[in-house]
Amino acid sequence: MRIALVTDSHLAPAAKAFNANWDAVRNYIGRADADLTIHLGDITLDAWSDPLQHDFARTASRDWPTPLLFLPGNHDIGDNPPGPHTPSKHPLDLDRLAEYRASFGADYWAKSADGWWLIGLNAQLFGTGTAAEAEQWKWLGARIGEAAGRPVALLLHKPLFWRDSAEDVPHIRYVPLVPRQRLLDLLGAIDLRLVLSGHTHQYVDHVIKGVRHIWLPSSAFLFPDAMQDRIGEKITGLGMLYLTDDAHRFDLVCPEGVSRHNLLDHPGYAGIAAAHRGR
Repeated sequence: MRIALVTDSHLAPAAKAFNANWDAVRNYIGRADADLTIHLGDITLDAWSDPLQHDFARTASRDWPTPLLFLPGNHDIGDNPPGPHTPSKHPLDLDRLAEYRASFGADYWAKSADGWWLIGLNAQLFGTGTAAEAEQWKWLGARIGEAAGRPVALLLHKPLFWRDSAEDVPHIRYVPLVPRQRLLDLLGAIDLRLVLSGHTHQYVDHVIKGVRHIWLPSSAFLFPDAMQDRIGEKITGLGMLYLTDDAHRFDLVCPEGVSRHNLLDHPGYAGIAAAHRGR
């Protein structure tokens, strides 16, 4: 199975440069003979403050060349708190979550793919203490039981951690420690092979304790080093994931027409720059 992986497209009526990159991504995927596309979140530029961007992004993704699954990001529905005593500056908005579901479908899901079990989670729920978070945990427990010995890929907007699952400094870049530990305990019962995420606008590919963690770059833009510390490769593009019964291959792709936009070259998005600072 060939799966195109995209993230952080940041679509909006005013974001013409990012929308153009999205069109180039669409054109590439149409030529790539992919079977499925998965968007790892931050579909919109800032639907948290402008919910009409959900409709715009859905329309911009109409007639996609493959079936298209989505997961939400912080710019789509708001963010989870980085830690138990560290509130989010842009907290999860349950109205935005409902609007997301109306536009894009389920915010977490599972799918069988050529002998693999794909689990997509809503990372923005972790640590919120909401009924929606409790529902996702209950749902996940059942999906873990359905893995049935298959290799598993976990997909979500945020990386779980940087280098060590016990990292305890709250950071908007990662899943908070307490829900991260609970999640890893659940995943310890299955054959987890891959964790695929977006959010950071950097490309990272490393193996930790036998699990490959891949951070996908944004299709829209990168942050200059003056705004964000560099811990990976700052590029724009997408990924192609090839799955067979017991193996996988991942290719990073920077297609023609996907410009490497630097956010500082788009000063009209000053609020977005502030929201992303520190990722």
